[in-house]
Amino acid sequence: MPPIPLRQRFAISIRSKILLVSLTLLVIPGMGYQYIIEMEAHLRTGQEESLLDRARIVASILNEQPDLFKAREDVAPTVKKGRNLFVRPLDSPIQLDGYIDDWLPYNNRMQSYGLNHLIFSISQYKPDSISFRHQVGSHKGYFYAVFQVTDDKVVYRQPNSLRLDRSDHIQIAMQGAKGIFNRYLITTQSPGWVNGYLMPADPKNPVPVKTEVRIKGEWQETKDGYNVEIRIPISMIGDKIGFAILDVDNATSGEVNAILSTAGTRKVEEMGTIVVPSPEIEKILKRVESRSSRIWVVDRNSRVLAISGSLVKQNSELNLDDEESMSADHEEQSVLSGLVRLFYQMILKQPATEFVDDLSTASSLEGAEMESAVNGIPATRWRQTPDQRVNILTAAYPIRSGNRIVGAVVLEQTSNSILLLQNKAMEILINLSFLAFLFAVIILLTFATRLSMRISRLRDDADNAIGSDGKVKGSIINSKAGDELGDLSRSFSGMLDRLSQYNRYLETMASKLSHELRTPISVVRSSLDNLDLENLDDESKKITGRAREGVERLSNIITRMSEATRLEQTLQQEERVDFDIEKVIEGCVEGYKLANPDQKFKFNVDNQNQIILVNGAPDLIAQMLDKLISNAMDFCKTETPIVVDLIRINKVVKLCVLNQGVTLPNEMQGSLFDSMVSVRESRGGEPHLGLGLYIVRMIAEFHHGNVTANNRDDVEGVVFNVLIPLVNI
Repeated sequence: MPPIPLRQRFAISIRSKILLVSLTLLVIPGMGYQYIIEMEAHLRTGQEESLLDRARIVASILNEQPDLFKAREDVAPTVKKGRNLFVRPLDSPIQLDGYIDDWLPYNNRMQSYGLNHLIFSISQYKPDSISFRHQVGSHKGYFYAVFQVTDDKVVYRQPNSLRLDRSDHIQIAMQGAKGIFNRYLITTQSPGWVNGYLMPADPKNPVPVKTEVRIKGEWQETKDGYNVEIRIPISMIGDKIGFAILDVDNATSGEVNAILSTAGTRKVEEMGTIVVPSPEIEKILKRVESRSSRIWVVDRNSRVLAISGSLVKQNSELNLDDEESMSADHEEQSVLSGLVRLFYQMILKQPATEFVDDLSTASSLEGAEMESAVNGIPATRWRQTPDQRVNILTAAYPIRSGNRIVGAVVLEQTSNSILLLQNKAMEILINLSFLAFLFAVIILLTFATRLSMRISRLRDDADNAIGSDGKVKGSIINSKAGDELGDLSRSFSGMLDRLSQYNRYLETMASKLSHELRTPISVVRSSLDNLDLENLDDESKKITGRAREGVERLSNIITRMSEATRLEQTLQQEERVDFDIEKVIEGCVEGYKLANPDQKFKFNVDNQNQIILVNGAPDLIAQMLDKLISNAMDFCKTETPIVVDLIRINKVVKLCVLNQGVTLPNEMQGSLFDSMVSVRESRGGEPHLGLGLYIVRMIAEFHHGNVTANNRDDVEGVVFNVLIPLVNI
């Protein structure tokens, strides 16, 4: 069996090819995706311009109220970086109980103090020995502060002791509203209610001047140290303040081991500046506040004067609103929409609802945009959060009072709005691309299916139009389609018509030749007969004898050609009858034995004790067997028998003719029963036109059977098998 060509082994159908071609449509969403990615730069530019315009509007409003900045114009930061304190407002008053539950909503404002804030230590600093967390706030005219102190050994004040510095205590230094410097100290003999003590101006004098009842608080011991909550009227506080935690571990000596401070407490120059939010500025910011941004107002020294909005809060609220709108719009499709939303969340980067806000506790703002704004030039800057989850845009615009810069408005906004727009555009792109691709694939597959069906129908029509013997059996209907397949169908139809005409010409050629050649053959034969009456010499008699043999051979050829033509015509008109094929075959074999005494014949029958009835013509069966026996005798070895087997197999009868001798060439087995085909290598006296086995096939097909020829497996020779269906009884 020849190997299958590689092209046929990996053949791809038209539908598969068109489907592969349709994959090129993916270029469109790919280009759209690239455009959306590049669109980010344009969106950033638009966001910068929009945010800067909003900052300009807020600055224009504040430009008209310069009195809000007069009280702070002459205050310059005289302390180290990070020691300016901005007092953020509280939503409700703090209950002074020493517990930090009330401060939990503002936990992001809590700042830690440790080694970087150490101003004195008698030994190597250890965080678990002394450290604290601290934050402040304001509500309705009161200043609140909390100290969450980690202390490995808490030492309380001794009873009846006038010295306040021989136990753990807190120092508060502030510049009063009238510019007077005061120091206060908070200590206690046991956990509970505490007040502040006004200390002498001389830091070396530890005896308090008096108890300051306006400074109130609660001291509560914890497993790691102690908590202190205090409340001070804002009217007592000026522009500067400082806090210090003093750690005493030896109650007997009262020696201070370490001091941690937010700022210096001994001199005015060492203290940090404090800014209490301006209610007027906050009121203005509330009117222009947007949940999509955070607004800062700073003075010309970049100290925070007011703040409104929260970037993190804005994120969560935005997502909550989106979820509520989606649940309202898709209540009936919650499962499907949830799956789609989950899919997009997996493949698209989602806006971060939680991230590290490094400016959440800032009391002053720094950066190139701030320096530019306080110098009178608006500026913007992008920065990334410490956890690299969000990009934040900052826009700073100067606030003027006449020709002087008195501060700046700073607006912040995350890149989440851009990311949301990108994701929305990406979702729309994916949805539309999927629908377009699905629509295109359905259309292309439909077209390919119809195209394949038309091609298959044309192939089937072409296969059915021509039989296995090469004769034209049917026709191909002309297609009315105007495309290439329609042209091909019409070409096939025309070609089949021409081939049919040519076949009819070939089919009638034998009868035409027979008719046309018989007359000249008769003339030649009569002429030879007349010559035989003459007295011819021996040489002339030989010549006329050879001429007569040629005429007889030509006459036999014409007879054989006419036989096939007559048989085809006979098959069309032959009447069918039910007959016992066993008797027909048996009678024929007996006749072969009498006619050919030198040839051995064997007849075997397996009728299963039943009559073998077939429907057809007994004479044609006999003629078919004559051709098979004649063929077997031509190729049979001397003194070897020709075997005829008749076997009943279920609903068919099998006629086998076996001979020993020359085998069939492999290349001839498929075309052995075609017209004008012969495998004889040498020609005898009888003409062989290759029509005998062709007649066998026609007779077998007339009886709704078939004939095959194969080389024998037991000995060298050939077996012919004819299968004919039995009559249903």
